[in-house]
Amino acid sequence: MEPHRGSEGENIMTILKHSVLGIALALPTAASAAFFDFQNWADVNGEQGFDNTAPFSMTVDDLTLTATAYENDLNTSSHVYMDKRYNRIIGGMGVCSKLRSNGHCGPNTDDNISIDAGNVEILSLSFSRDIAGMTLEMGDSDHYDFDNSSFLYRYDSLSWTQATTDANGFVNLLLNGAANQIDFRAIAEGMDNHFYLRNADVNAGGFTPETVVPVTATAWLFVSGLLGMVGVARRRSV
Repeated sequence: MEPHRGSEGENIMTILKHSVLGIALALPTAASAAFFDFQNWADVNGEQGFDNTAPFSMTVDDLTLTATAYENDLNTSSHVYMDKRYNRIIGGMGVCSKLRSNGHCGPNTDDNISIDAGNVEILSLSFSRDIAGMTLEMGDSDHYDFDNSSFLYRYDSLSWTQATTDANGFVNLLLNGAANQIDFRAIAEGMDNHFYLRNADVNAGGFTPETVVPVTATAWLFVSGLLGMVGVARRRSV
């Protein structure tokens, strides 16, 4: 028996399916998000500090965040501190240089991310896989919004970059590519520059506006042309 040869319309339909599939695979997929609520964690679990030998860790969906703290550009180990709100507006994640025996921040020390007498505190967040960016909500040293205020951050141990929050204490950090570690520090001494991380809404994969490669108009015209050819072929077969 002679093998079946598809009609012109069937052949074009096959080409069209493969072409559309190729364009669909080229389209960016939606990024997944993981929301880490540090303030709520402290409110639920209580105020406490964490040594770097047993660091603070939190998993949302399938993304794990691990927090460590240092002084003077990672030269000296410190403590991540989870501060609850009490009667104040904002709690969250900070740094404490000395802990009491009960795990609370010690006397004559603060529990936010600060620079004191030249001692620079650094909070480092690492993730179980690369992230594309995050939106942070931040609080100041008085537990109110860290609004219209600047701080420094870096990712994957690159150079420090300045960022500034909006009027409500939010800031969006887009990483140039992807990274699995991001560090934070105050920009200068003074209580007005000290801050907490209240929560972090992390772009845990997918794309950022910087990495999207749009499908060109030529590609869509190509598909439109194939659709027209299918219509002509079907009319011929009829």
